[in-house]
Amino acid sequence: MVNDETVWELSVHREGGRARLDAVGDLDLDTAPKLLTEVVGQLDSGATELVIDLTALAFIDSSGLGTLVGCWRRAQQKGATLIVANPNDDVSMTLEITGLDQILPIRDERQAA
Repeated sequence: MVNDETVWELSVHREGGRARLDAVGDLDLDTAPKLLTEVVGQLDSGATELVIDLTALAFIDSSGLGTLVGCWRRAQQKGATLIVANPNDDVSMTLEITGLDQILPIRDERQAA
């Protein structure tokens, strides 16, 4: 659960070539570079599938949106797959309003059996 004191937390779970990055808190000007750095590091260490899980993301600004696009592009350049997973309603609305839901591969894994 995200509380008012949680500004940003990123946990990484790696299994073989698959890396799952769980973002908690706010993805903004201050925290977006940390996500990009981690994605680049995972790609450089051989990850072929990246899942950025936004289940616990409380807020995303234009810097965060741009970083998601940048992460997706970096993955494409490396021949890897990047998926944005489980955005909450507010984040989903932001992705829709900006049209990024038409560019980024978004998956709701909460409904998967």
